[in-house]
Amino acid sequence: MNYALGELSKPRVSQNDRPNILVVDDTPDNVRLLSSVLTDNGYRVCKALKGDMALTVCKNTLPDLILLDVMMPGMDGYEVCKCLKQQETTRQIPVIFLSALNEVEDKVKAFEVGGVDYISKPFQEAEVLSRVQTHLQIRQLQINLQEKNLCLEQKIKEHQHAQRSLEITEAKNLALVNAIPDVMFRIGEDGFFLDYRSPSLRGPDEMIDSLGNPSSNTVQKSQDFTQNIFPISESLATASSFVGQHINEVLSDDLAIWIMHYVQQTLLTSELQLGEYIQRDKNLDRWVSYEVRYVKSGPSEVLAIARDISSRKQADAARLQAEAIMRHQKQKIEQALKELQEAQVQLVQNEKMVGLGQLVAGIAHEINNPVNFIYGNISHVQNALSSLVNLLEVYQQEHPPNARVQEIMEELDFDFLADDLRKMMTSIAAGANRINQIVLSLRKFSLMDEAGVKKVDIHENLDTTLILLKHRLTISDNQEIELIKNYGNIPPILCYPGELNQVFFNLLNNAIDVLSDILPDRLKAQEVNPQLPEFVPSIRISTGLTDRQTLLIRIKDNGPGISESGRSRLFDPFFTTKPVGKGRGLGLSISYQIVVQKHGGQLSCNSTPEEGAEFVIELPLVQSTADPGSLP
Repeated sequence: MNYALGELSKPRVSQNDRPNILVVDDTPDNVRLLSSVLTDNGYRVCKALKGDMALTVCKNTLPDLILLDVMMPGMDGYEVCKCLKQQETTRQIPVIFLSALNEVEDKVKAFEVGGVDYISKPFQEAEVLSRVQTHLQIRQLQINLQEKNLCLEQKIKEHQHAQRSLEITEAKNLALVNAIPDVMFRIGEDGFFLDYRSPSLRGPDEMIDSLGNPSSNTVQKSQDFTQNIFPISESLATASSFVGQHINEVLSDDLAIWIMHYVQQTLLTSELQLGEYIQRDKNLDRWVSYEVRYVKSGPSEVLAIARDISSRKQADAARLQAEAIMRHQKQKIEQALKELQEAQVQLVQNEKMVGLGQLVAGIAHEINNPVNFIYGNISHVQNALSSLVNLLEVYQQEHPPNARVQEIMEELDFDFLADDLRKMMTSIAAGANRINQIVLSLRKFSLMDEAGVKKVDIHENLDTTLILLKHRLTISDNQEIELIKNYGNIPPILCYPGELNQVFFNLLNNAIDVLSDILPDRLKAQEVNPQLPEFVPSIRISTGLTDRQTLLIRIKDNGPGISESGRSRLFDPFFTTKPVGKGRGLGLSISYQIVVQKHGGQLSCNSTPEEGAEFVIELPLVQSTADPGSLP
C-alpha cells in the first residue's frame, strides 16, 4: 500500500493506489451504507456478511483496514478478530469494531482481542471517515517505521561487517608491517623527521609521532637506530631522538643532500623513487649497503623504507666472482681444446709432410736413375741412328741394290722408315725431357733437401704445383678446366717453400674438386635449356704487391661459392663442406696455420653465391723468423 498521509481523504486516481477496506456486518443495509460512504471518499471496499466469509476474503486479498461488526450469527466479531491476530499475514491489519453495545466491558473486550477502535451504532459518517483516516495514517506510519527500522538494521549489519573487514584488514596490514624487516620513517618536505618504525620495536603502539611523547624505551631504540643506521652528527645528543629534527642535524651533509633529492623527486612526480647508499657500521666495523624506497604518503610528506641489502650485495659479488671464475675456466678449457686441435692438426700435417716427402723423394730417386740413363743416352742413340741411316743412303747410291734387296726395301718403305725413325727419336727425347721435368718438379715441391726459410720465386712454386695437378685439369675427353694466370712483377720472398707449396696444392686441389663436381649438373642444365650461357670451368691465379709491402696471391674459381655459415667455420679443424668420405677437414686448417702462424700472413675467403670463391693469401716480404745464416 503506497499513499501519502495528507491524501487519505482525497479520491484516488489509480484503482490500485486506493486503500482497501473490508466491511463485515450481518445487516446488508449497514454494509451498503458503509460501502457507499467509503467508495464516495475514494476507498475500495470489500464486503462480508459473516465472520467465516471475512476470513476467506482476507486470505484472498489482504485489506488495509477492517470494519467489523460484533454481533453476528455463528462467529461473532471477537472470534473473527482473534483468528486474524493469530495469523502472521493478518496480524497487523487494524480492526475497528462496530457495535450497538455501549457497555464498558464490551469495549474493553474489543481492545483485548486486538481491536484498535470502537464505534457505537448508530454511527455517524463523519465519525467513521475520521476514524478510518486516522487509523490508516497510523498504519502507514507503522509501516514506514518498520521500513526505516529494517533499513537501519541493514545499515547496522553492513557497518558491523565493514568494521569486521576493516579490523581484519588492519590486522593483516599490521602483521605485514611487523613482518617487514625494514626501517620505515616519514620525512616532511621541509626535511624534518616526522616519525619512524624500526623492526626492533614490538608493535604499532611504539610508533613515534612527532606530536606525542615517546617512552624512554622508544627513545633508547631511536638512539640505537640513529647510531646504527645513520651517521649521527657530533652535535646531536646521544640521549635524544631525531624525530622532530632536521635531517641536516642528524645525517652527514652528503647523505642529507642525497635523501632530500629523492624526497623532492617523490613529491614532485608522485612516483616511487629508489636509491642506494653505503654506510660504515661503527659497531660491527664494516660497510653496510642500504636500499631506500621513497613513496609519497601525504601532500607534503614522504615515507622512506630502508633495507639492509649487504647480504644481497655480497651474494651478487660472490655470484659475479663465481661467473668470472667459470668464464676463466671456460676460456682455459677452450684454449686447451684449441691447442689440442692445433696439435692434432700439426701432428697430421707433420705425418703428412714426412710421408709425402718420403714418397716423393723415393719416387723421384727411383725414377731419376733410369731417366738419367735414358736421357743421357738418347742423344748418342740419335747420332748413331742418324749415322746408320746416312750410311745406308750412301751405300744405296754407290751400290745399287739387287732385285731381292730392292723388294725388301719397298716392303719396308725405307724412305718413310728412315724419316719416321728420326721423328720417333725426337718424341722419345721430348718424353724423357718431360719425365725429367716432372722429377725435378717433385723434388722442388717436396724440397726435402732444403730446410728453414729460403728466398724463392713464388711463380715458380705455383707453376711446379700446377705441373703436378695438370692431369686433374682435364675433367673429360672434351672438357678441360681453363687456367688463367695473371702474374704480377714480384720479387723473390723469404718463406718456407715446402709448406707454402702444400698451401697452393690444397687450394688448387679444392678448386678442381668443386668444378669437377658441378660440371655434370651444369651440362645437364644446358641440355635442358640451350638458352643458358655456356659454362666454362676456370681457375684464375693472380699475384701482386700491396701498399703495405706484402705479397697477394689470389686463387679464384667460378664454382657455386660458399655460404656465410660455411665461411665462418671454413678454417676450423675437421670441418669440411665435402661429402662424407671425400674430405677430412684438415686441408684448409693446415693451410691457415702455415700462412698465419708459420709465415705471419693472412688467409681469407671471399665468396658470392653462384659466383665462385676466391682465396686470398697475403704474405710479408720478409719473415721475422728468418735465420740470417740460412739465407742464400
